[in-house]
Amino acid sequence: FTGIDRALMISLLETAQRYVERGQVQAIRLSTRPDYIDVEVLEILSRYSVRTIELGIQSMDDAVLRASRRGHTAEDSARAAALVRAYGFSLVGQMMVGLPASTPESEQRTAAFICDAGAAAARIYPVVVFHGTELEKMTLDGRYIPPVPDDAVSRTAGVLGVFVSHGVPV
Repeated sequence: FTGIDRALMISLLETAQRYVERGQVQAIRLSTRPDYIDVEVLEILSRYSVRTIELGIQSMDDAVLRASRRGHTAEDSARAAALVRAYGFSLVGQMMVGLPASTPESEQRTAAFICDAGAAAARIYPVVVFHGTELEKMTLDGRYIPPVPDDAVSRTAGVLGVFVSHGVPV
C-alpha cells in the first residue's frame, strides 16, 4: 500500500478516515513491503486512524530473499519492523513457507524474528506460483520446485509452533 503513488495513497487514507469518523469502522489496517516503510511514510500514516501495519517479512534469510527476487533484504525487514513499532503501530508479520532456497529451519528463524520484533499477530502463506511470474519461469526451467502440499503443511505446522510457543496469534 505504501508503495503506490503517494497522492493515491493519501486519497485512499482520507476515504478510509471518513468511515472511521462516521463510526462505520474502528481503524485502518494496511499491508506493505519492508522497503516501502520509512519515517516519511509513517508520519503520513500517523495522521490517520491507521492502527495496524501488516509487513511482508517473507523471510529473514538474505539467500532466500535473493533467490526469490523479493527486492529487499532481511535488514530492510528488521529496520521496517522496528520503525513500525517505534511509531506505535500494531505490527503483523506476513511470512511465506516454501520460497526458493528456504528450509524449514530458515522459516522457523523467520517466525522467531517476527515474534521477537514484537508482532501482535502473524500470517503464514504457502508459496503459490502464479502464471506469468518470475517464479513460474524458475519453476518451468527447473530452478525452483514448489513444495508438494504435504511438505507445505508440515513446514507451516513448524512455523505455527514457533508462533504458538511465543503466544503470537496466527
